[in-house]
Amino acid sequence: MPKKPPVPRRTHVKEAHLVMLEALLRAGKADGVGGGQGTQLKAHTDIAKALGVSTSMLYKWREPSHKGSGQPNPLERTARLIEVTGDTRIVDWLAQRAGGQFTPNDPTATPPGLDRAANALVREFGLLIAEVVDATDDQKITPDESQSLREKWNSMRKRAEAFVRACEKGEYSPKG
Repeated sequence: MPKKPPVPRRTHVKEAHLVMLEALLRAGKADGVGGGQGTQLKAHTDIAKALGVSTSMLYKWREPSHKGSGQPNPLERTARLIEVTGDTRIVDWLAQRAGGQFTPNDPTATPPGLDRAANALVREFGLLIAEVVDATDDQKITPDESQSLREKWNSMRKRAEAFVRACEKGEYSPKG
């Protein structure tokens, strides 16, 4: 059976104004059945009021900065803030507010070669499972155990993400 050709990464980073557009359209649909025009207008009015901006500003945020208000939207400003401070705790704070946690990608997390990379990933996951089992032996998790589990889980997520990214780039496919 012939090998499949590498598939280019399907996910990409959307432009900030498109993310804003989708979020605002989704917010308008979430409140009412069918998300009619009146429902969206009300949702957008409520959002603008909660943010202390005009509804027209929300609509300007849905356009590229150079076409809209000339001002970057909150996503663009936040990205710029992270860029100029170099501090990813801003992203971690946002991720925590959204119910998650930010773990930056580590380009050195995956060893070269499919066999070594896959084995390392499986081994690390096995060690994490073993640590969970050890931590639960006494039917409670201490703060130190919890912190250790968090650190190992974050490391595991970085390695898994690096592995998947390498797969998406075709790094584990035969060169030809």
